[in-house]
This record gives sequence, structure tokens and C-alpha cells, in this order.
Amino acid sequence: MKALARKFAIVFVFVCLFATGALAVACGDDDGGKNTVTITYDTGADASKVSALTAEPGSKIYPPADPTRDGYRFDGWEKDGVRYEFDVMPDKSITLTAAWKKLYTVTFVTGEGASAIEAAQYAEGDELNLTEKPTLNGYKFVGWKDGDALFTETVMPARNLTLTAEWKAAYTITFDTGVSGITANPLVEEAGAAIAPPIISRPGWHVAEWQHNGMPYKFDKMPSENITLTAVWKELTNLPSMFIELYKEDGSKNPLHDVELDKDTYVSSRITLTNTDDEFALNYLKAEFKGRGNGSWNDIPEVAGLGKKRGYRLKFDKKQSLFGRAANKHWVVIACANFNDPTMSRNYLAYNMAGEVFGNIEYATEAHWIDLYINNEYRGVYLLCEHVRVDKGRVEIESEFGVDDTGYFVEYDAYAQNEGEEGVNWFRVDGLKYPFTVKAPNPDDYLEEGISKARFMKQVAFIKNEIEKLYNAALDKDFDAFSAYADVNSFVDMYILHELFKNVDTGYSSFFLYKKAGGKIFAGPPWDFDATTGFDASYERGDRTPQGIYVAGSIAEVNGGQCASELYISLYQTSGFKNAVKARWKKLSPQISEFLDRRMNDDVYETYKAAMGKNYAAWEQKSQTAAENDWLANMRELKQWLTDRITWLDGEWA
Repeated sequence: MKALARKFAIVFVFVCLFATGALAVACGDDDGGKNTVTITYDTGADASKVSALTAEPGSKIYPPADPTRDGYRFDGWEKDGVRYEFDVMPDKSITLTAAWKKLYTVTFVTGEGASAIEAAQYAEGDELNLTEKPTLNGYKFVGWKDGDALFTETVMPARNLTLTAEWKAAYTITFDTGVSGITANPLVEEAGAAIAPPIISRPGWHVAEWQHNGMPYKFDKMPSENITLTAVWKELTNLPSMFIELYKEDGSKNPLHDVELDKDTYVSSRITLTNTDDEFALNYLKAEFKGRGNGSWNDIPEVAGLGKKRGYRLKFDKKQSLFGRAANKHWVVIACANFNDPTMSRNYLAYNMAGEVFGNIEYATEAHWIDLYINNEYRGVYLLCEHVRVDKGRVEIESEFGVDDTGYFVEYDAYAQNEGEEGVNWFRVDGLKYPFTVKAPNPDDYLEEGISKARFMKQVAFIKNEIEKLYNAALDKDFDAFSAYADVNSFVDMYILHELFKNVDTGYSSFFLYKKAGGKIFAGPPWDFDATTGFDASYERGDRTPQGIYVAGSIAEVNGGQCASELYISLYQTSGFKNAVKARWKKLSPQISEFLDRRMNDDVYETYKAAMGKNYAAWEQKSQTAAENDWLANMRELKQWLTDRITWLDGEWA
């Protein structure tokens, strides 16, 4: 019995000890009852060490300080060859290995007497920064050579580099601005290299030209001598300023009235746009320059010493964005105030209003007031606009040669017969006073496109037939038939815009239409609104009152039959079109009033009166104060006219 008792006692003690151990394991270690794991960092034998990290699984963790290693750059931690992202502590202990990138050295040898450039280190594949260039008197830095070859790589190879500066004998143009604190870096180039003037910022001023020994200097090719140029400053208004330089064949510069400019031949020029936001500024860009316009070219007065304030076309060598608009080679500068617009605002308001308010007009040019200088001669305030043409960001249609139902762009144009041959450059539609000019496909280009004259005339016949169907429906006062051929919304918006301004030219010229391939005909874009809003003394054919239906009513009568507007006179007599106009006006009227309040108020007048006054002080030869006061009075009169016009149309189209 005693032996049996001893056996039971031993078993009891063993069971108790086992239970106690199991309980200890279940409840935790001696550290307060919490498990921990460890991250060990392996940096390699020749690198600085990083202490291990011990923490609870799931606790937030962050990368340690980067280790260092001579000749290498630390490139992160890896686990089993995969980059490790630090977030929370893993469930078990792990070892992370440092990734390294070997560094290579770029040494720069610039030569005796040249400025030094410090050596730099890069890892294989790094982007090289070689923007710092050395200087050496009497020489131009051409580039870096790696051995005997010019170094053109942009990323670091897996080797050390020794780059040696390549020099060419050069000359220096030094610039004397004549203004304390305003400098320009010297221009160092080899003889004969193409050069351009420096860009200098001086608010309210512009370097109109640089002079050498008192004579204007033409920036063309680098001279074969060191020279110093002196700035000639022009004080500017607060408008952006465009400077256009024209030259004789021998390179000498002329005043504008000594340059033989016409509407057919481009003259080489250089264009600078300044006194505007840096993103819009241009510096000495190559372009071609010629006259533009019909009545605005010939039927305007001449001022002694200035000649005529005419409009011009610009054609840049490369597509160029102006004031953020779609890049294009073709732009125009419109001579504000022609046809007795004493506000210089009628085109400005109509174009910008069309773009901002009239959403059914697919495209309208922006208009920006600028001061124009030609060969350093002030020419006054102009409007910089996009040239109306088929192109991206303008009249966007596919206009192909050799395809009948392609995109077409035409103009109702009293001057059409001056453009060339009937059936090629222009065509007539029975019942209309004036012909249509073909703008696209361009009649001047069909031969270059490999199209015969007969084939192109077939295309012109196609668009003529489409225009005839459109106009015949309108002249027959068949609105349903008209709607089958026309994008009615664009014709309604275009009518309201022209009627609001009482545009004299609606039935004369500059009234554009375009057809999309396989689609309907659209009205637009709007153009030529200077002879509007009751001010047309030059032609003596305007209706000056803000009352009455004009474009669709009295235009032919009050203008002695010179203007027609057959389209809108007929459409307005249909209930379908008239009802569409009334419904659209109800939505547009408050938006038009809001637009005018933003563009025509005392703050705006105060902002622009000095620039506008300067224009009239020159062209009407009056004092600056008198010119400013006259402009202010004319602007307020125009605002009142438009306000009264809106009120009358609100009642008429209620």
C-alpha cells in the first residue's frame, strides 16, 4: 500500500508541474504577458550598421536612418530581393538587406583661363545635370567631349567620366541698358551665328531697338568683332504691345510709310509681344506681314505723318499660340476706329460676347486690345484676333480636295468678284444680291493637291447646290425645309447677335457659313462689327436708333438697297424661326446684360482711357486729356445705346 501511495504522489506532482507549465505558456512570458518579434538589418561588411528593432506584431513602424557606405548610395531595404515597405511589425522576426547603388564620378576639365565646374557623383542610370556651362573670354562653349567624341548622353553610364570642354572662337555683344539695376547678359557667339535680342523686364517700358554707334542694330548674324549696344526705351501704356520690324532687302530699316506694303505680298518681319504676362510674351519671332481688308484698306482717311490706319495679317514661320489660343501661323491685327468707331470697342465686344455668351455659335475669335508699333513707329490701338479659317481651334471641319460632300467654308461677300474666277473662287445663287466666296477647300491650293480645275469646279458646284437649297427654303419662307438643311440653333444665335448690334454688313460681306461633311450648314463665325450700333457715318447707310427690327427688317430700305440680308428678312417672316428667336432671346438677354456690365463700367474705362487716349491724340491730333474725355463719352454713349437696345428687344420678343 505504501508503495502504491508513493506512485500516486509522484504522478500527482508530475501532472501539477505539467499543468503549471502549460498555464505559463498560455498566459505569456515573464515580460508582462506580451509576445515580441525582431527586424534585423544587414547592411554588408563595409557599411555603417543599423540596430535591430524589437516590437509587438502589428505595431506601427518606420524606416531607420539610412546607412552609409563609401562609393555607394543607399537604395532602400529589401527582403528576399523585393523592396520592403515599412508599415506595421510583421508576425515573425525577419532580416532586411540594404540595397546599394555604386556611385561614379564625373570630372569636368574646362581648360586654362576658363571658369571651373565642380565634379559630381551619379549612380548608373541617373539623369545627368549638365546645365552649368563654363565661360572663357573670347570663346563660346560648344559642349562636352568624352575622349575624342562629343558627349550627348543624358544618363550616367556604369563608369567614371572625364568630360573636357569644347570651345570655339567667338565674339561678344555687350548690352548697355542705360537704366540702373537693369542688365542683360552678354551675348557670346561665333561670327555668323543667328542671334536675337535679349529679353529685358522693365514694367511699363520696352526696348524698342538697340543702337550701335547711334544707328539701329539689326539682330541677324553675329558680327566678327566685339561690340556694345545701347538700349532705346519706349514708354508703354498698360496694353500689351506688339513690335513689328520690317526691313529693306539690304537689311536697313524703314518707317512704315516707306515700305511698299499691299494686300497680296508678304514682307519679312520680326515680331515681339511684350507688356503682358510672361506666358504670352514673344521675343523676335520670324513672321511675314502684309495688308488686309477691303473697305478698311482703302476707304479711310489719311493723316499727315502717319498715313492710313490699316489692318494687317501676320503669318508666323511656325505655329504660334497668342494669349493662350490654339497655335496657328495665321493671325490678324485689326485697325480699331476705322469706319468711325470712336470707342474702338464694337468688334471687341461682338467677338468676345459671341465666344462667352452665344453657345450655339461653335467658334468665335477672341479679341485683345494691343498697342501696335511698326519699325519703332507707334500705330495706335489695334485688335489682335485669329484669322478666320478652317483649322484646329477655329472652323473645325474636314475640308478635302476631290471629295464632293466634304467640309466647306464660304462667305457672303460683295467683294467676291475681286477674288478670281466664277465657279472656282466664287459663285452666285439666284435671288441674292451678292455672290459667295469659297474659303475652303482653298481655291488657291487645288493644283498643288493634284486636283484638276474641272474636278475642283465640280466641288464648287456641289456646295453651290447646297447653299441654293438652304436659301431657296428661306426665300420661300419654308421653315421646315430650311431646318432640313440648316443647323437652326447657329442661325438663330447669329441672327440675334447681328440684330442686337444692328450690323450693317449682315447682308453685304463678312457673313460666313460652313458645312460639315455629310452634315448641315452652320452660321458663323461672326466677323466685322465695326459699322454697327447706330454709328456708321462713313457709309451713311446705318440706322442710328436702338429701336426697330433692322437686320431682318429695314436694312435694305435704310441703306438704299446696298445691303440685302435676304436670308434673315425671309426667315423672320416664318413663325418657326421667329418663335425660336424669342425663346432663345429670353435665355440670352440677362447673360448679355451681365457681359456688358463686366466689360463696360467705370473701372474698365479708368483702366483703358490712357491707352485709348494715346491712340486718338496721335490719329486725331488732339491733346491727351481731350482724347481721353472723348473716348469716355463715346464709351458711355455706346453702353447706353446697347442697354436701350436690349430693353427694346425685351419688349419686342417678350
